[in-house]
This record gives sequence, C-alpha cells and structure tokens, in this order.
Amino acid sequence: MQENLLHKKSRGIYVICGIVSILMYSACNNPNTASTNTTNAPVSKTEQKTTLIKLLIGSGTNLFRSVDLGVDFKTVLSAEKKIPDENDTDDISYTMPIDTIQPDSINEPFDSVNYYKITYYFDREKLNEIDEDIYLESDSAAANLLERFTDYFTSKYGDYASQNDSRVWRVNHRGKKEWISLSDQSEEYDNGKLLLVLYSEEY
Repeated sequence: MQENLLHKKSRGIYVICGIVSILMYSACNNPNTASTNTTNAPVSKTEQKTTLIKLLIGSGTNLFRSVDLGVDFKTVLSAEKKIPDENDTDDISYTMPIDTIQPDSINEPFDSVNYYKITYYFDREKLNEIDEDIYLESDSAAANLLERFTDYFTSKYGDYASQNDSRVWRVNHRGKKEWISLSDQSEEYDNGKLLLVLYSEEY
C-alpha cells in the first residue's frame, strides 16, 4: 500500500516537472510572447511631434504650407484641413492653435495664448498675399521664434534686407518676383506677436 502511494507521488512529480519543462521551452522559443507588447505599443506623442517652423509655414515644398502664390481660391480651400473662419470672394482666413504634438487637432476648440491666424488674399481670383499673425505667450518667445524664422529663410533664400522694422527676403519663383516680410510686433501687444507676410504684385 505504501509502495503504491510512493509510486504515485513520484509519478506525479515527474508529470509536474514535464509540464514545467514544456512551458519553459515554449516561452523561450515563441518570439511573439515577449515582443508583443513592444511591437504593438502605441506611438508616443513625442515621436509624432513636428517642428514649430514646419507647423507654421509647411515643409518647404511650397512657398507657404501647401500652396504657392498665384493659385486659385479652390486650391487654398483644399490645401487647409480646417474649416475657414471667414470665406469671402477676396480672402479666406483661419485661426489655429500652436500645437506641435498633435498638429492635426486644428478643428478642435482651443483656449490658448499661443495661436496663429492665416489670411489668404486674392486679386482677380489669384492668391497674391498671405498674412500670418503669430501670437505667443511672451515677447522673449517671439524674439526666439523671430531668430528661428530668420535662420530658416536666410538658409533658403539668402540674406535679408531691413525695411521699416521688417526683415525682407526676395524670392524668384517661376519667373515671378515674390517677397517674404517678417516683423516682431510684440511692443504693440501685451504678449509676443510676429507678422509674416508673403506677397507678389505679379499675380
């Protein structure tokens, strides 16, 4: 009787050891169990972050965001993802948050001191001027962004000329003369404020 009991106990130990061995073997040889959490993990917000210059003026493929001067009304409307604040025959305007982490959240309501307003102006149904007013929390933030813009435009278009407290770059695009004007207007406001204007008299 005791012999049978001992025999059964030892057989049970062997069975348990066998099950543990099988489980350990499958865990070591199954690559999906260890890596599932890392491969399927959501992309963090920092990985989605865009640069401030890219958010405000685009990737550099076009003169400004996704358009060039001289395009028509419909091209501008299709280029911007946001619903316009105003949509008249001579201008289209948008107000958007400065959000470099979630740049596509432009149609969501926001309450911030950091935002920008874009107005597209048309003459004879052709885009001939773009104004971008950039509002920031302080004049030091505006001064910092002014230098970042200056470095970007200078590396792309060459040295600027000073004109009425503005920095002006001349651009030759498709045989047309175009200008980019950048000025710091923080003294006129309680907070930081920059004005970026892109224009041409040839459209």
